[in-house]
Amino acid sequence: MRLMTIPLALSKDRRSYHSAGREMTVWPQCKRIELIVRKVIHGWDPYHLLEGGAPDDEWDREILQIVGRVGRIHSAFDASAIVSEVFTEAFHPEGFGPDDCAEVGSKLFSALQEAGIIEAVEQVDAGD
Repeated sequence: MRLMTIPLALSKDRRSYHSAGREMTVWPQCKRIELIVRKVIHGWDPYHLLEGGAPDDEWDREILQIVGRVGRIHSAFDASAIVSEVFTEAFHPEGFGPDDCAEVGSKLFSALQEAGIIEAVEQVDAGD
């Protein structure tokens, strides 16, 4: 399966997505991806906002940006880079470099892979 990278925003009723001003019905695969990304990001909870009582939608903007970039994830490194991009854009680079996001990126990649959303790209040795 090939996923497209598209910017998404979830409607207030959480039943549809908006992309480029156009409303789209929630399709099961996208909702499934969102739930996986949400679980990983909520488990990471940088700044411990959820732990401190913030509402469950605290990271929605960042989660949806990651969902829109899932098509670019082919490895744990890619996932780390995307998490880094999203959180650096939203906040600042300090604490959100690719190395800082390596653990959450690895968890995200594993979760997406275990769910069958993405497959690892196998490295082929040029000498074979």
